[in-house]
This record gives sequence, C-alpha cells and structure tokens, in this order.
Amino acid sequence: MKQRNLSLGILSGICLLIGLQIPAVHGENAELHTGRFSSYAQYRNASAAGRLIAANESQAAEVTETLPAYFDLRSQGLVSSIKSQGSYGMCWSFSAINSIENQLITRKPDIDLSEWHLAYYTYSQEFGFPLALGTDMDDIFQQGGNYYMMAPMLTSWTGPVTEEFFPFGDETVLNPEATWEEIKAQAEYHVSDAEIFGYGSEEGNIDDQIAAVKQAVYQGNSLSISYYQKSDYYQPETYAYYDFQDDRTGGMYHAVSLVGWDDTFPATAFKEAPEHDGAWLVKNSWGANWGDHGYFWLSYEEPTLVEVYGLQVEPVEKHDKMYQHDDYGFWTAFSVENADESDWTANVFTAEEDTFLTSVMFCTALPDENYTIEVYKNLKWEGRPNFGTKYAFAEGKVSAAGYHTVDLSEAVPLQEGETFSIVLELSGKSGQHIVCEAYTKNTLTEEDGTVSIEESMLKKDMLMKDFHSGESFYSADGQDWHDLYAEEAISDSYVTDTGTRIDSYTFIGNACIRGLTKAGGEVIFSEIGEALPSGTEISLSSAGSTAIYYSVNGGEYQLYTEPLIMPEEEITISAYAEMGETVFPEYQKTYALQEAQISSLLMIRSGKAEYLHFDRMSNGKYIALAKPLNEEEKISFQPISTGEIIAGEDEWLISGKEMQVYPDETGKVVLHVSDDGMKNTIYEVYFGEEVYFSGDVNCDGLVNAVDAAEVLTYAAQIGAGRTVEVSDALWQDRADYNMDGIVNAVDASEILAYAAEYGATGN
Repeated sequence: MKQRNLSLGILSGICLLIGLQIPAVHGENAELHTGRFSSYAQYRNASAAGRLIAANESQAAEVTETLPAYFDLRSQGLVSSIKSQGSYGMCWSFSAINSIENQLITRKPDIDLSEWHLAYYTYSQEFGFPLALGTDMDDIFQQGGNYYMMAPMLTSWTGPVTEEFFPFGDETVLNPEATWEEIKAQAEYHVSDAEIFGYGSEEGNIDDQIAAVKQAVYQGNSLSISYYQKSDYYQPETYAYYDFQDDRTGGMYHAVSLVGWDDTFPATAFKEAPEHDGAWLVKNSWGANWGDHGYFWLSYEEPTLVEVYGLQVEPVEKHDKMYQHDDYGFWTAFSVENADESDWTANVFTAEEDTFLTSVMFCTALPDENYTIEVYKNLKWEGRPNFGTKYAFAEGKVSAAGYHTVDLSEAVPLQEGETFSIVLELSGKSGQHIVCEAYTKNTLTEEDGTVSIEESMLKKDMLMKDFHSGESFYSADGQDWHDLYAEEAISDSYVTDTGTRIDSYTFIGNACIRGLTKAGGEVIFSEIGEALPSGTEISLSSAGSTAIYYSVNGGEYQLYTEPLIMPEEEITISAYAEMGETVFPEYQKTYALQEAQISSLLMIRSGKAEYLHFDRMSNGKYIALAKPLNEEEKISFQPISTGEIIAGEDEWLISGKEMQVYPDETGKVVLHVSDDGMKNTIYEVYFGEEVYFSGDVNCDGLVNAVDAAEVLTYAAQIGAGRTVEVSDALWQDRADYNMDGIVNAVDASEILAYAAEYGATGN
C-alpha cells in the first residue's frame, strides 16, 4: 500500500501527525488504516511544529516569470507597522493578522486589526479549542497556536475585527458568554482562503519549495512562517538567525511574517554558516526596537522552519451565511486504496432560510489538486449525495494545500427546509484527497520503558458535539458512497527506526466542505474600501438576479453590463436588482478619491525607534507631534507607502528604507506624498512641547470660524494693498492652510470645512 504522511496540528508543542488511508470500499467491512512515519526524527519534528510534508513532495507552483535576487514588500508599501506581543504567547495571532493586513493595506493604508480578538476566541468554551474551566485570563493569551487552530477559526468568520473595536490588552472587551453567531457577526472582513506551503530543508526539494514561496510573496502576499526560536543561534550584529545544529530544546516555536528575500545574503553573516547564501526577510512581533527595527534575516536552510501559509480576504458583504459541518476544520486526510489519484467527498445540508448558494469553500491536503464541484437538490436516495438534480458546478486547479473558496457557475436557489448537497472530486497526485476533522491520540513507549501521551487539540467530545449520520460522505468512484459517521475509530501500532513504539488511535469526523450563501436581490459592490484611486474598476453583482440597474451621482438609471470606472472625484453609485418581476430595494455606496498616504512612519532618534501618530486635518493634510529635538540631535525616518515621498523640496524618501531627514527653518519636517490616481497629501511633523497646528490661526487650541474670519480679514486687507502686522513669525504658516504660499479666502474656506467636519474641536 502506498502511504503518505499527513499532519494533525496541535498546540503548544503537543502536536500529532498521522497519515490515513482507506482500503477499497466495496462493502460494509471497509477498514481505515493509519500511515506511519519513516523515522522518529520526522515524528519529533512534526510533534514540535504541528505539520509534516511527505519526503520529496514538491509544493512549487509554476513560476511564470523570472524572480529577482532581492525583493522586499516594504519597498512596495505592502506591510503594516511592527507590533509588539509584549509578554503574551500570541506570536501566531500577530503573524496571521499581519497576513490579513497585508491584503487590505492598498485600500486602507492605516489598517490595524485585532490580534487580541483572534487569540481569545480561538479558545472559546462555546465554539473554539477550550482550556480547562477557570483558566486564568493571562494564561489564555500564553497558550500559543498554529495553522490547524487558526485556519478553521478565521475561515469560519471568527473575525477579523479592528484594533479599535477590540484593543490589545483590554480585558473589558472579552466576552466568554458570546455565541459563535454573535462573534461571526462582528467580522469586518471574511477570510476566504488559507493556503499552506510545504517547506523543509530535509526533504530534498528545497529549491522548488523556495521558488513557490517566493512566487507567493512576489505577488504581494505576506506569509506566516514558524521556526524554533533559541537565542543561541541569533547573530545580533547582522540581524541573522540560523540554527546550525537543528536544536529544538530550551526554546520554543515562534510564528513570524515572511515579507521578502535576498539570494545574496552571505552565509558568513550567521553565527555558523549554512551551506549556501540566501535568506528570508522576516517581520517579527517584538517591537520596532528589536533587531533591525523589528526585522531580521532567516536562512533559506533553517531546518526548523515550518507552517508557511498565507491568507486571503473578501468583502464581508459577499456572503451572508456559511453552511458547514466541520466546525474544527482540516485536521487529517485519507484516500481510498486503488483509487488514490481521485476521490470524492460530499456534505449534505438543510437550508435554514430562503437564499442562494453562490460559492463553496473546501480543503485540500495536497498541492496541485484538480477539483470538480457539483451542487445537487431533489436528492432521491438517502446516503447518495449526487443522486438528484444538478444545479451548478465549478472546476479548476489549486496549487497549494489548505482552504480555498470558489464561486459556482450560477447561484443555486434554496428554500427554507430544502436539502442540498455539495459534491467534491479531487484528483491529481497520488495521496490523500479526502480532508476532514479528526481526533488523534498517540502513546509513545521508548526502549527504556518511558511512556508519553500526545493528543490533538481537537478532542473527541468536541468533534462529536455536531457530528451526525447523513452529513458527510466519501467515495472511490462517485457512485458507491459511505457515511463518515459510520466509520469506526481506527487503531494502529508500529515501531520507529529508533525503537520507539507508537500506538495510535484516530477518530474521523466531518468532511471539510462548506456552502456560502447570499440573500437574493442585494447589490454587492466589489471594492472593500471607502476611497479608491481613479481608474479602479467597480463591479456590481446580485445573487440570483436577472438584471442590475445603476445610477451615478443621481443620474438616470441604466442597465449594468460592465464594471464602472472610478473618476477623479467622489462618486455615489445607486443600484437595484431585478429577479423576474420582483424589483428589490436600492443599495448605495459612495467612494471618495483615495489620498496618497503613508501607512506608517518610523522615526529613529538617539538609537530608539517609535512610530509617529498622525491626525488628519482635512484636505489631505496630516499632522504629528514629536518631542523637542536636542541640540545636534539627528533623526531619520523609515516610511511605508505605495506612493512617492519627498521631504522638504527635493529629498526623496524610499518606502522601507531608513533615511536621515532635517527639519526646515520653522523646526518641522514636511513630507509630500503622491501616488497614481490619488490626491496628493502633506505630512507635517512638529517637534516641541506646545505646537499650534495649521488652521489654528489665533492659537487657542481650536480650528473654527474665528480662525477663518481672521484669515479672511487678512486676505481682504492685503487685497486692498494694505500692510498687515501679524502676531508672530509662524502666523503665516498656520494661516496658509493649503500650503500654496498664499493666505487667501481658499484657506478660510478649508478651515471652515474642517471645523464643520470635526466640530471645531481642539487639536
């Protein structure tokens, strides 16, 4: 029997991996069998890290373009600011959330999502991976985590939410009584895909794996990775890490974010040189004063590097509800003997409301899987999920393992109480194509008689809570189907090549196939943000609709046939859908022209780094206040932006690079930012204990109509040819609100607009 190892990730170093296969299923005596590790070293590494990829199994997607020797997402403006996890064991949450922020940063440059929310609700007693009742609050945030816990939570819409909604370290926002539906309703975005890549320098195909990971990063994705962190192997002078001894004692696994690479990073920069040059650029979560302002280099050959994955998001408006039986997601996979290049899985659901099935989420355990999805209603025989009327399909190929969301060929109408099935065929490489939940317990007996037990974080009672007959099925040929609920728990015993006896017990749960629905008639706008660059295409869609009509800025309605184009000014789109003779309510969305923004600005002074906080003063002007500069004190900035940045009149700043800057004659730093299709902006950094900002002409701490009146009076007197005395040397700077070098009625108008928008509050 051909076998392949599969991972069952578990938390906090208690990790379990197992390969599962099924013999030919042509009768009621079908038996599940466990696979085995080829060596105890594989088992040990898997137990520590939470996953294992089969030897010599290439995970590389086809690389369609030549990749550069050096690449840095910071230079593209596609990384959020460095965060600090403090004393908490939340690196895994910071790494996952960073991947999501990376997906959103072009539309929301100041994006800041909550790591606190994901870490807390992953351990919910109601729907997560619960700790013992009465566990201290701090202990919840010290538990750690991995892909196999994070992915089912986020892909089931447990968040993400913004940092403002759920602040880091704030215990007052925690709600242990919250139901899963309540938490899902809080999500401000939906995670649609969670793809995991193979990576392991011991597997013999490291070049292919490096190429696949590079390709994903080059396409603009920040990937989560984990490695075994031990300070003995960190070289602080070069910010470089390489565990040359493959030492997994005395430290811990640590999740970080991969944001670039350098093929020429010298092997000699590590404490002990690996065989080749080359390293990954890694973003940490230990604050901006650790490493190279929060970043470091990790050798391509780091032997402990595992769990490389990326997340994708979609607008929360795209789907209303998720039908799923696999609350705990992908924990194992298996195949049917003699049919291991193609297997079928199916889930049967009952509609809870009148709606439309528009998309399907499914999991793969192998890379390069071909998929065919079919949706059936009017099921004719119990236990035969594809014996009915086929309504829709989808087909294609996914290059990586993990969770994937695909749209159906057409929306499938569902009525409350109606039964429907989603049938998935996966094919390609030989191996496990049937992905599902599982509880596993391994008993390890060493040669000296020492016994240890390791369990998956997904316990049997958790799995059984929502596991029933008639929900999940598998088949070798798409005709002869078997209910996963009817499968007995499987046991296996074997001895590794080092003499360790492993007694394994595995209980299989529901299949990882989910149906995503959307109520008919609601118009969905394709763009997530509230501001867009000119030239952006805005698509409209509506589940089950036969036609969509739209109006721009109150104009006449017309039939929607192609995407709308964002103009160089604000646009309001009104739209409604028709379905037969039914006309649905109007939906409306306003998009402003996006401003060229600095996502984050790191200031380095006296050897310390800090992020500056900017307040928007309206009309593309942002203000930050910093402590006074000491005599001869030098400062440098490291900005992150998709745009071009000029300091003063002609000093260019490069995104992701630290550069020295000098305040102007008024003692402030002025940065001008521009980007294609966006409004130009100005960022001002003031140094001082008391600073009066632009617009606060009379220095009373308010920007209001009094200031506008003073500007108008001044402009009128100057226009009449009079000489006007001003109160101080910085008066002109405060009054010239739009910084065009002239104090006139335009400045007064913009000051009034700001006062109206912000209520004339203090700075």
